[in-house]
Order: sequence, then structure tokens, then C-alpha cells
Amino acid sequence: RFSSKVDLARPPAPPLSPMRSIALALLPLAASLAAPRDLRCARECADSLFSDFQLSDPIASASLSRECWICLGDPTAGIFHGQIPASATTDLLRFKLGVGYTEGWCSAGTPSGWEPDGEGGFTGCEVKHDFPGLNSTSHMSHAYVKAEMAKLPRLQYEGKAWRGNELGFIISNELFWPRVSPRTVSLGSTPSQHMVMRPIVERVFGKCDATCTSALQTSARDWAAAQDSISVQEDVTAWVHTELVARAFPNRALPVPAADFVALQSSIVTLSTLTQLLSDDVTQLVAGDTFSKLSATFDAYRPLVEAVYGDELRDADCAPTTDCVDLATSHLLDLLFFAGGLSVPSGLSTGLWVLHGDTAPYGEAFPAPGSLRARDDPGAFFYESIRFFAPVVGLPWWTTPPARAEDDAASQYNTAAGVAGVRTILNLALANKDPNVWGEDGHLFRVRPHAEYASHFVGFADFALDDDVAGGKMNRACPAKSLALAMGKAFFTAWEQEEWCTKDSPGYTEATPFVDPFTLVRGVVEGRRCSPRWPWDQSECCRGTCRPEIVIQGLPYVEWAC
Repeated sequence: RFSSKVDLARPPAPPLSPMRSIALALLPLAASLAAPRDLRCARECADSLFSDFQLSDPIASASLSRECWICLGDPTAGIFHGQIPASATTDLLRFKLGVGYTEGWCSAGTPSGWEPDGEGGFTGCEVKHDFPGLNSTSHMSHAYVKAEMAKLPRLQYEGKAWRGNELGFIISNELFWPRVSPRTVSLGSTPSQHMVMRPIVERVFGKCDATCTSALQTSARDWAAAQDSISVQEDVTAWVHTELVARAFPNRALPVPAADFVALQSSIVTLSTLTQLLSDDVTQLVAGDTFSKLSATFDAYRPLVEAVYGDELRDADCAPTTDCVDLATSHLLDLLFFAGGLSVPSGLSTGLWVLHGDTAPYGEAFPAPGSLRARDDPGAFFYESIRFFAPVVGLPWWTTPPARAEDDAASQYNTAAGVAGVRTILNLALANKDPNVWGEDGHLFRVRPHAEYASHFVGFADFALDDDVAGGKMNRACPAKSLALAMGKAFFTAWEQEEWCTKDSPGYTEATPFVDPFTLVRGVVEGRRCSPRWPWDQSECCRGTCRPEIVIQGLPYVEWAC
């Protein structure tokens, strides 16, 4: 996952020392030389690194040229003998060091990443080549993204596109999927496996009628009423997890306590990415405890999958996985760990931050603090939260696949000939801010009419649909879109905004997870009425104390406020 800086009116970060600036800027070069390489390339790499280098902004300005990476033999080896080539790794590491999505992918140098084209439209962020990594092309144009995703079902069905063990731009470590073949998250399963599993997922998670919506609202209201404090995002994730499991296994107890599952989820999301920098042997040491807990969780869920779905899977062909129940269990865990189990809590948590965090330091990026009321239109508010803070950043596939397509132990990036495969990535996050569709304020958080979201939103891979291909079984749009939106709407319909506030100061960055963790407590925000308490009692004010103010309206009287 990435971290980045906001592109609007944010107070400048403390200046880096010259030595630290240089050290951070040298990261790409150091990374490129971490594995044995031809040192004759050093001059080309150094020249490219410092050609546009700016000490005032070392991370954004430091990069290596395509010629440098080719000279070094990239992508024949990764950093520290990891699986992902250094060219891709260093591109993504720049985001961890403060380069934002907009700044990293767009060239216009404006807050939105786009500039007027002189013909009533905008240009400057349509496409970026060799990013992240050689032979990877990122597309940000909404028109292109919408049109191309519609082709994916047929391309994959006909073998013209291949999908690997990828979550957005990230290529994940296959060691976290040991029970299925190929070893991959469900998004990278074979077309035949996808056609077995998608109808089940659509049936179970695909709809939410009035009864379902009412039940979700009641659940959200009861859940919040039972809390004295709420840890965002962990507690929110636990609520979503409980609802999803209840949907998959009606009237069954949770096979793993929600808090334990969420803790494991956090470890897997982090380690399945970071361990790509390491060799498998080192990964086994670093992630051994997580692997053990993941295996135990799989074993806890498998009997439920067998009991509920075993009959309809009995005659299915899930090859090369030999047991369809294993495949279904892995797919269900992927849904809970990475899909709805991660993206819905993300959208809820960022929405809570907009309602309760201090948005003032970010200028016009957000409405004034305290000015939004989610209940005014809870469905549109949640939609805007997942548009602006995209839970799913990218939709990738390969037109020239890496060797992994044929050999489950081969490279996830290079072809058998040792050159980079050809990868297309639709940048859903930035397409959902393209001003050619969303208007000049597309890069700002503004709750919009429902019709705009219905027509333009691409964050669910909404247009990756073609019912003429395998009767719709190869569709790649999120099968649980309706349920996800219903959960978001139900949550903010039930949310008693005035009862909660935070004493923390969580910040915002333009990258997943977008906002810092924070805790909501029952209390009173600054400027609102409060009740005086004894000095030794805890104040109900989230910040400051409850103080008297003399109000003169006719006869003077005292009013207490935070």
C-alpha cells in the first residue's frame, strides 16, 4: 500500500536535513545495485538520477531512466533477491516516501493533475508508460478506463489477457495462498475456476433488498449503541466482517472471533506485499506466525464451506485445484480479507474521518469541518467517500504474461526469456477524479447527485461486464457492489453523528489507507453546549473543557460550552 501527500493547501512538512534528503533520493540507485549487477551502468544511472534532482523535493524528483534499468539487466532480479524487479519496486517505494497518487502518475503539475486543453477539456494525466516498472502502462483517462474494462471478460476468456496474484497495482506473495492452484488471490484464478465461483458469490452477496437494508441499519445502530469508543478502522472492520460472515453462513457462529480475524487481516495485507522484497526463505521466518494463523483460519472455515456449499461444488471442475471446497474456502477468505471485508470498512472509515476529523489544514479539498451531515444523503455520502478515497486503486492484467502464467513457481513479472511481461493497469482511483467527467472539482470531496455516481463511478470495475461471454460468468465487475453500497448507506443512516467526536488528530494522505487511525468517543465537540462537572471528573468535551459563557439576550444568563 502507498502513502502520499495531499495536493491542496496542506501545511508544509518539516524540511528534511540535506543528508536525509540525499539518502532518500539515492534509494532508487541503492536498490538497483542491491543485487549483483554490471557496475558499468553506474554512470548512466547516476546521470539519470540527478538530471532533474531537486534537494527541496528529493523523493518526487529522484528517478532512474528506462535506459538505466535496461543496462542493469532489470527486471532479472528484485531487491534483496525478492520476486518483483527493482524498477517496479522503487517506483512504488516512492509513494511510501511521500509522493502522492496525483503527483506520481500525472505530469501537469496542477492540484488535480490535469490542465485545460484549450478545447473545453483537460489533459495531462491520461497515461504513464513504464510505471510502475518496465513494460507496465498505467491509464488514468476515465473514457479509456471505462471502455477498456468492458473488454476484459472476453479478453480473459479467449486467453488474450492473463491475471495474476494481484491486488490493484500490487503483486502479492503467493506463499499466502498455499491451498489452491494456481497460488493466487481469487482475482487471479483461472477462467474455468472463475466461472465456477462467480455465480455462487453473486447469489450470496450480490443483492440487498428492503429487508436486508433494514436489517443492516438495525445492526449498525445496535452495534454503535453498544460502544463507548470506536477504534477506526479496526472496530468498523469487525462490524463489516460479522455482517459478511452472517451472509455467507446464515445462523452460524463466527468460526474465528472477529477481533482475531481483523488482526490477522492486518498482518496479511501488510506482509503479502512487503515480503515480495525478500527471498522465500526469509519470508518464512518473517511471516511464520502469520502463516500458522492463516492455516488455522482456513481450517476453521472449511467445514462451514463444505456444509453450506459442498453439494453444488461436488461435480464442479476446479482444476488445477483438486478440491473445489478448498478453492471456495480460499475465495471466501479473499472476500473477507481483501475485497468487501477491506474495501467497505475503508470507505466507512474515511467517511467517519470527514465527519469527525480536522479537515481545515487541507484547504478546499474538503468542506469546512462540521459542515457535512451524512444523514442528509447517506447513500451519496458513502459513494463520495469511496470515490475520493478509492479502496481499490487499480485493475491490472497482462497481454504478454510473465512465466508464472505457465509455471506456478516461476517469475511473477518476467517472461521465460527473462524480460518483463507487458502489463496494463487501469488506474481506477485517478479515473474517478478525471475532470473530463467529474468536472473541475473532481479532485475535491464534494457529495454529488446519485446520477453522476451511477453513470461515471468505476471503482467497482463497474463496466467490466459482458453477458455474451459465458453467460456472464466471466464478468469482472464487483459481484457484491449492491451489498457494499447498501452497507455504506445503512451505516451512515444509523450513525448518530452528534454523539461522537475524537480527541485524536488523524491526518490525511492521498493514498491507501488515506487517514491515520483514530478513536471516536462519546463526547461534545468545540463550540457546542456541555454540562459542567466537578474538576476531578473527566470532561465530556473532546477538546478543551466545559466553560461558562455569559449570554445577554434580555436578561443575562450563563451558557456552558466546550
